[in-house]
Amino acid sequence: MADHSVKVGIIGLGRSGWSIHAQAMKTMLGRFQVVAVTDANAERALQSAAELGCRRHESIEALLADPEVELVIVSTFNYLHAAHAILALRAGKHVLCEKPFGLTLAEVDAMTAAAQAAGRILAPFQQRRYEPDFQKIKDVIDSGILGEIVHIRLAWQGFGRRWDWQTSRAFGGGNLNNNGPHPLDHAMVLFGEGEPQVWAQASRHLCSGDAEDHLKVILYGAGRPTVEIELTSVWPFAQDRWVVAGTRGGLRGHERRLEWKWVDFSGLPERPLDLNPTPDRSYNSEKLEWQTATWEPGGEVQAGGAGAPPPVDSVQAFYADFHRALCQGAPLVITPAAVRRRVAVMEKIRQVAGIAAVSR
Repeated sequence: MADHSVKVGIIGLGRSGWSIHAQAMKTMLGRFQVVAVTDANAERALQSAAELGCRRHESIEALLADPEVELVIVSTFNYLHAAHAILALRAGKHVLCEKPFGLTLAEVDAMTAAAQAAGRILAPFQQRRYEPDFQKIKDVIDSGILGEIVHIRLAWQGFGRRWDWQTSRAFGGGNLNNNGPHPLDHAMVLFGEGEPQVWAQASRHLCSGDAEDHLKVILYGAGRPTVEIELTSVWPFAQDRWVVAGTRGGLRGHERRLEWKWVDFSGLPERPLDLNPTPDRSYNSEKLEWQTATWEPGGEVQAGGAGAPPPVDSVQAFYADFHRALCQGAPLVITPAAVRRRVAVMEKIRQVAGIAAVSR
Protein backbone atom coordinates (compact mmCIF):
# COMPACT_ATOMS: atom_id res chain seq x y z
CA MET A 1 0.00 0.00 0.00
CA ALA A 2 1.59 3.26 -1.11
CA ASP A 3 1.96 6.08 1.37
CA HIS A 4 -1.39 7.88 1.47
CA SER A 5 -4.36 8.73 3.67
CA VAL A 6 -5.80 5.35 4.70
CA LYS A 7 -9.58 5.11 4.24
CA VAL A 8 -11.17 3.88 7.45
CA GLY A 9 -14.44 2.22 8.38
CA ILE A 10 -15.44 2.06 12.05
CA ILE A 11 -17.64 -0.73 13.40
CA GLY A 12 -19.07 0.37 16.74
CA LEU A 13 -19.36 4.01 17.83
CA GLY A 14 -19.40 3.78 21.60
CA ARG A 15 -16.74 5.04 24.00
CA SER A 16 -13.82 3.52 22.10
CA GLY A 17 -15.07 3.74 18.54
CA TRP A 18 -16.15 7.35 18.90
CA SER A 19 -14.26 8.90 21.80
CA ILE A 20 -10.88 7.34 20.98
CA HIS A 21 -10.68 6.25 17.34
CA ALA A 22 -12.95 8.73 15.57
CA GLN A 23 -11.44 11.62 17.52
CA ALA A 24 -7.90 10.43 16.75
CA MET A 25 -8.75 10.42 13.04
CA LYS A 26 -9.61 14.11 13.26
CA THR A 27 -6.08 14.88 14.44
CA MET A 28 -4.35 12.74 11.82
CA LEU A 29 -5.78 14.01 8.56
CA GLY A 30 -3.43 13.17 5.73
CA ARG A 31 -2.76 9.76 7.31
CA PHE A 32 -6.25 8.48 8.08
CA GLN A 33 -9.73 9.44 6.90
CA VAL A 34 -12.98 7.95 8.17
CA VAL A 35 -15.15 7.25 5.12
CA ALA A 36 -17.78 4.94 6.63
CA VAL A 37 -19.29 3.97 9.98
CA THR A 38 -21.89 1.58 11.31
CA ASP A 39 -23.43 0.98 14.70
CA ALA A 40 -26.31 -1.06 16.10
CA ASN A 41 -27.76 2.23 17.37
CA ALA A 42 -29.04 3.87 14.17
CA GLU A 43 -29.46 7.33 15.71
CA ARG A 44 -25.91 7.31 17.06
CA ALA A 45 -24.58 6.13 13.70
CA LEU A 46 -26.39 8.89 11.80
CA GLN A 47 -25.16 11.57 14.19
CA SER A 48 -21.58 10.28 14.03
CA ALA A 49 -21.58 10.06 10.23
CA ALA A 50 -22.89 13.61 9.97
CA GLU A 51 -20.16 14.96 12.26
CA LEU A 52 -17.44 13.03 10.47
CA GLY A 53 -18.76 13.83 7.02
CA CYS A 54 -18.80 10.19 5.96
CA ARG A 55 -21.19 7.44 4.91
CA ARG A 56 -23.36 5.60 7.40
CA HIS A 57 -24.04 1.95 6.60
CA GLU A 58 -27.00 0.10 8.05
CA SER A 59 -25.07 -3.11 8.68
CA ILE A 60 -21.57 -4.46 9.18
CA GLU A 61 -21.91 -6.42 5.95
CA ALA A 62 -22.69 -3.22 4.03
CA LEU A 63 -19.65 -1.46 5.47
CA LEU A 64 -17.41 -4.40 4.60
CA ALA A 65 -18.74 -4.32 1.02
CA ASP A 66 -17.76 -0.64 0.71
CA PRO A 67 -14.89 -0.65 -1.83
CA GLU A 68 -13.36 2.56 -0.48
CA VAL A 69 -12.79 1.13 3.00
CA GLU A 70 -9.22 -0.16 3.39
CA LEU A 71 -8.97 -0.43 7.17
CA VAL A 72 -11.70 -1.55 9.56
CA ILE A 73 -11.60 -0.59 13.23
CA VAL A 74 -13.44 -3.18 15.32
CA SER A 75 -14.78 -1.52 18.48
CA THR A 76 -17.90 -3.53 19.20
CA PHE A 77 -18.84 -5.53 22.31
CA ASN A 78 -15.91 -7.52 23.74
CA TYR A 79 -17.40 -10.90 22.92
CA LEU A 80 -17.84 -9.93 19.23
CA HIS A 81 -14.32 -8.68 18.50
CA ALA A 82 -13.00 -11.90 16.99
CA ALA A 83 -16.07 -12.59 14.86
CA HIS A 84 -16.16 -9.08 13.44
CA ALA A 85 -12.40 -8.98 12.84
CA ILE A 86 -12.55 -12.24 10.91
CA LEU A 87 -15.45 -10.98 8.78
CA ALA A 88 -13.47 -7.86 7.91
CA LEU A 89 -10.30 -9.78 7.07
CA ARG A 90 -12.21 -12.16 4.83
CA ALA A 91 -13.65 -9.11 3.06
CA GLY A 92 -10.09 -8.08 2.21
CA LYS A 93 -9.75 -5.28 4.77
CA HIS A 94 -6.89 -4.54 7.14
CA VAL A 95 -8.10 -4.68 10.75
CA LEU A 96 -7.35 -2.77 13.93
CA CYS A 97 -9.04 -4.62 16.79
CA GLU A 98 -9.82 -3.09 20.17
CA LYS A 99 -8.83 -4.81 23.38
CA PRO A 100 -9.21 -7.40 24.71
CA PHE A 101 -8.30 -8.58 21.16
CA GLY A 102 -10.09 -11.88 21.57
CA LEU A 103 -11.24 -13.45 24.79
CA THR A 104 -9.39 -16.72 24.24
CA LEU A 105 -6.32 -18.09 22.51
CA ALA A 106 -8.62 -19.86 20.07
CA GLU A 107 -10.10 -16.52 19.02
CA VAL A 108 -6.68 -14.90 18.62
CA ASP A 109 -5.45 -17.83 16.55
CA ALA A 110 -8.56 -17.72 14.35
CA MET A 111 -8.07 -14.00 13.70
CA THR A 112 -4.38 -14.51 12.94
CA ALA A 113 -5.14 -17.33 10.53
CA ALA A 114 -7.74 -15.19 8.75
CA ALA A 115 -5.21 -12.35 8.38
CA GLN A 116 -2.60 -14.68 6.94
CA ALA A 117 -5.08 -16.22 4.51
CA ALA A 118 -6.23 -12.77 3.34
CA GLY A 119 -2.75 -11.27 3.19
CA ARG A 120 -3.90 -8.37 5.35
CA ILE A 121 -2.56 -6.68 8.49
CA LEU A 122 -4.21 -7.50 11.80
CA ALA A 123 -3.21 -5.13 14.61
CA PRO A 124 -4.14 -5.12 18.30
CA PHE A 125 -4.97 -1.71 19.75
CA GLN A 126 -2.58 -1.80 22.71
CA GLN A 127 -1.93 1.94 22.73
CA ARG A 128 -1.11 2.34 26.41
CA ARG A 129 2.28 0.77 25.78
CA TYR A 130 3.11 4.21 24.36
CA GLU A 131 2.31 6.03 27.61
CA PRO A 132 5.25 8.23 28.68
CA ASP A 133 5.36 6.96 32.28
CA PHE A 134 5.52 3.33 31.13
CA GLN A 135 8.21 4.14 28.58
CA LYS A 136 10.27 5.91 31.25
CA ILE A 137 9.90 3.06 33.74
CA LYS A 138 11.05 0.58 31.11
CA ASP A 139 14.08 2.77 30.35
CA VAL A 140 15.02 3.00 34.05
CA ILE A 141 14.66 -0.75 34.57
CA ASP A 142 16.57 -1.59 31.38
CA SER A 143 19.42 0.72 32.43
CA GLY A 144 20.21 -1.63 35.32
CA ILE A 145 20.52 1.25 37.76
CA LEU A 146 18.00 -0.41 40.15
CA GLY A 147 19.82 -3.74 40.02
CA GLU A 148 17.93 -6.99 39.68
CA ILE A 149 14.21 -6.26 39.72
CA VAL A 150 12.55 -8.25 42.49
CA HIS A 151 8.98 -6.93 42.60
CA ILE A 152 6.74 -4.68 40.49
CA ARG A 153 3.33 -3.43 41.54
CA LEU A 154 0.76 -1.89 39.20
CA ALA A 155 -2.27 -0.33 40.89
CA TRP A 156 -5.26 0.72 38.77
CA GLN A 157 -7.62 1.84 41.50
CA GLY A 158 -10.85 3.77 41.67
CA PHE A 159 -14.19 3.81 43.41
CA GLY A 160 -17.57 3.88 41.73
CA ARG A 161 -20.64 1.97 40.58
CA ARG A 162 -21.21 0.89 36.98
CA TRP A 163 -24.34 -0.57 35.43
CA ASP A 164 -23.57 -0.71 31.69
CA TRP A 165 -22.86 -3.69 29.41
CA GLN A 166 -19.25 -3.77 30.57
CA THR A 167 -20.45 -5.17 33.89
CA SER A 168 -22.10 -8.17 32.21
CA ARG A 169 -20.31 -11.45 31.60
CA ALA A 170 -22.70 -12.15 28.73
CA PHE A 171 -21.00 -9.31 26.84
CA GLY A 172 -17.48 -10.19 27.94
CA GLY A 173 -17.46 -7.45 30.58
CA GLY A 174 -15.64 -7.19 33.88
CA ASN A 175 -12.41 -5.55 34.99
CA LEU A 176 -10.24 -8.27 33.47
CA ASN A 177 -11.56 -7.78 29.93
CA ASN A 178 -12.32 -4.05 30.13
CA ASN A 179 -9.20 -2.38 31.54
CA GLY A 180 -7.19 -5.48 32.41
CA PRO A 181 -5.49 -5.80 28.99
CA HIS A 182 -3.57 -2.55 29.60
CA PRO A 183 -1.81 -3.23 32.94
CA LEU A 184 -1.42 -6.87 31.92
CA ASP A 185 0.34 -5.79 28.73
CA HIS A 186 2.67 -3.58 30.80
CA ALA A 187 3.20 -6.45 33.23
CA MET A 188 4.12 -8.94 30.49
CA VAL A 189 6.65 -6.55 28.95
CA LEU A 190 8.31 -5.94 32.32
CA PHE A 191 8.11 -9.61 33.37
CA GLY A 192 10.27 -10.56 30.42
CA GLU A 193 10.50 -13.77 28.44
CA GLY A 194 8.81 -16.97 29.49
CA GLU A 195 5.33 -17.84 30.65
CA PRO A 196 4.51 -16.71 34.18
CA GLN A 197 2.83 -18.70 36.88
CA VAL A 198 -0.45 -17.06 37.90
CA TRP A 199 -2.29 -16.43 41.15
CA ALA A 200 -5.55 -14.53 40.89
CA GLN A 201 -8.64 -13.56 42.86
CA ALA A 202 -11.77 -11.85 41.53
CA SER A 203 -15.03 -10.67 43.07
CA ARG A 204 -18.04 -8.44 42.40
CA HIS A 205 -19.13 -5.69 44.79
CA LEU A 206 -20.45 -2.39 43.36
CA CYS A 207 -21.33 -3.06 39.73
CA SER A 208 -24.89 -3.96 38.75
CA GLY A 209 -23.91 -6.81 36.45
CA ASP A 210 -22.49 -10.22 37.30
CA ALA A 211 -18.88 -9.52 36.26
CA GLU A 212 -15.95 -8.82 38.57
CA ASP A 213 -15.11 -5.27 39.64
CA HIS A 214 -12.27 -6.19 42.00
CA LEU A 215 -9.31 -8.13 40.64
CA LYS A 216 -5.96 -9.08 42.13
CA VAL A 217 -3.32 -10.86 40.06
CA ILE A 218 0.23 -12.00 40.83
CA LEU A 219 2.59 -13.20 38.10
CA TYR A 220 5.77 -15.00 39.07
CA GLY A 221 8.44 -17.31 37.72
CA ALA A 222 12.01 -18.47 38.23
CA GLY A 223 14.50 -15.72 37.53
CA ARG A 224 11.74 -13.16 36.94
CA PRO A 225 10.29 -10.37 39.08
CA THR A 226 7.07 -10.94 40.94
CA VAL A 227 4.49 -8.68 39.28
CA GLU A 228 1.43 -7.70 41.30
CA ILE A 229 -1.59 -6.12 39.59
CA GLU A 230 -4.55 -4.58 41.37
CA LEU A 231 -7.48 -3.50 39.22
CA THR A 232 -10.35 -2.42 41.40
CA SER A 233 -13.44 -0.23 41.50
CA VAL A 234 -13.76 -0.37 45.30
CA TRP A 235 -10.68 1.60 46.35
CA PRO A 236 -11.47 5.21 47.41
CA PHE A 237 -7.86 6.09 48.33
CA ALA A 238 -5.66 5.65 45.29
CA GLN A 239 -2.04 4.63 45.80
CA ASP A 240 0.98 5.03 43.55
CA ARG A 241 0.26 3.54 40.16
CA TRP A 242 3.82 2.15 40.00
CA VAL A 243 6.11 0.58 42.60
CA VAL A 244 9.34 -1.14 41.52
CA ALA A 245 11.75 -2.80 43.94
CA GLY A 246 15.27 -3.82 42.94
CA THR A 247 18.48 -4.98 44.60
CA ARG A 248 20.08 -1.52 44.28
CA GLY A 249 17.03 0.69 44.76
CA GLY A 250 13.48 1.32 43.70
CA LEU A 251 10.95 3.49 41.90
CA ARG A 252 7.48 4.79 42.62
CA GLY A 253 4.94 7.20 41.16
CA HIS A 254 2.27 7.70 38.53
CA GLU A 255 1.70 9.33 35.16
CA ARG A 256 2.35 12.82 36.57
CA ARG A 257 5.58 12.11 38.42
CA LEU A 258 8.04 9.28 38.94
CA GLU A 259 10.88 9.17 41.42
CA TRP A 260 13.59 6.60 41.92
CA LYS A 261 16.66 6.18 44.10
CA TRP A 262 19.56 3.77 44.09
CA VAL A 263 22.76 2.85 45.93
CA ASP A 264 26.19 2.20 44.44
CA PHE A 265 27.40 -0.72 46.55
CA SER A 266 30.79 -0.75 44.83
CA GLY A 267 32.02 1.96 47.21
CA LEU A 268 30.91 0.10 50.32
CA PRO A 269 32.71 -2.74 52.13
CA GLU A 270 31.75 -6.36 51.53
CA ARG A 271 29.37 -7.79 54.12
CA PRO A 272 30.09 -11.50 54.51
CA LEU A 273 27.88 -13.50 56.85
CA ASP A 274 28.93 -13.00 60.47
CA LEU A 275 27.34 -15.32 63.02
CA ASN A 276 28.91 -13.60 66.04
CA PRO A 277 26.71 -11.46 68.30
CA THR A 278 26.30 -7.89 67.11
CA PRO A 279 27.64 -5.06 69.29
CA ASP A 280 25.13 -3.99 71.94
CA ARG A 281 22.65 -6.54 70.58
CA SER A 282 21.91 -4.13 67.72
CA TYR A 283 20.64 -4.81 64.23
CA ASN A 284 23.06 -4.57 61.33
CA SER A 285 23.18 -1.06 59.96
CA GLU A 286 25.30 0.98 57.59
CA LYS A 287 25.07 4.43 56.08
CA LEU A 288 23.75 4.32 52.53
CA GLU A 289 24.52 7.11 50.11
CA TRP A 290 21.37 7.39 48.05
CA GLN A 291 21.34 8.87 44.58
CA THR A 292 17.99 10.16 43.36
CA ALA A 293 16.23 11.18 40.17
CA THR A 294 12.74 12.26 39.14
CA TRP A 295 10.73 12.48 35.96
CA GLU A 296 7.71 14.55 34.96
CA PRO A 297 6.13 14.64 31.51
CA GLY A 298 6.61 17.77 29.48
CA GLY A 299 3.57 19.88 28.63
CA GLU A 300 0.03 19.22 29.77
CA VAL A 301 -0.49 16.03 31.77
CA GLN A 302 -2.92 13.62 30.16
CA ALA A 303 -4.05 11.26 32.89
CA GLY A 304 -4.66 7.70 31.80
CA GLY A 305 -5.37 5.70 34.92
CA ALA A 306 -8.05 3.13 35.59
CA GLY A 307 -11.32 3.94 33.93
CA ALA A 308 -10.02 7.11 32.25
CA PRO A 309 -9.63 7.62 28.50
CA PRO A 310 -6.09 6.91 27.31
CA PRO A 311 -3.74 9.87 26.90
CA VAL A 312 -4.19 11.45 23.47
CA ASP A 313 -0.46 11.44 22.76
CA SER A 314 -0.21 7.67 23.22
CA VAL A 315 -3.08 7.12 20.77
CA GLN A 316 -1.47 9.38 18.19
CA ALA A 317 1.91 7.67 18.63
CA PHE A 318 0.27 4.29 18.11
CA TYR A 319 -1.48 5.46 14.95
CA ALA A 320 1.71 7.02 13.56
CA ASP A 321 3.52 3.67 13.81
CA PHE A 322 0.47 1.85 12.47
CA HIS A 323 0.35 4.12 9.42
CA ARG A 324 3.98 3.27 8.67
CA ALA A 325 3.13 -0.42 8.86
CA LEU A 326 0.17 0.00 6.49
CA CYS A 327 1.80 2.30 3.96
CA GLN A 328 5.55 1.82 4.16
CA GLY A 329 5.85 -1.86 5.02
CA ALA A 330 7.32 -1.17 8.46
CA PRO A 331 6.86 -4.00 10.97
CA LEU A 332 4.09 -3.71 13.52
CA VAL A 333 5.47 -2.44 16.81
CA ILE A 334 2.87 -4.44 18.77
CA THR A 335 2.10 -7.71 17.02
CA PRO A 336 -0.74 -10.21 17.42
CA ALA A 337 1.85 -12.75 18.59
CA ALA A 338 2.97 -10.45 21.41
CA VAL A 339 -0.61 -9.85 22.53
CA ARG A 340 -1.39 -13.57 22.23
CA ARG A 341 0.98 -14.03 25.17
CA ARG A 342 -1.11 -11.60 27.22
CA VAL A 343 -4.35 -13.38 26.23
CA ALA A 344 -2.79 -16.66 27.41
CA VAL A 345 -2.24 -15.10 30.83
CA MET A 346 -5.83 -13.84 30.84
CA GLU A 347 -7.01 -17.41 30.24
CA LYS A 348 -4.95 -18.57 33.23
CA ILE A 349 -6.41 -15.77 35.37
CA ARG A 350 -9.95 -16.84 34.47
CA GLN A 351 -9.17 -20.43 35.33
CA VAL A 352 -7.53 -19.61 38.68
CA ALA A 353 -10.09 -16.96 39.72
CA GLY A 354 -13.18 -18.72 38.39
CA ILE A 355 -14.10 -16.08 35.80
CA ALA A 356 -16.16 -17.12 32.79
CA ALA A 357 -14.88 -15.63 29.51
CA VAL A 358 -18.47 -15.22 28.29
CA SER A 359 -21.61 -16.48 30.00
CA ARG A 360 -24.45 -16.40 27.49
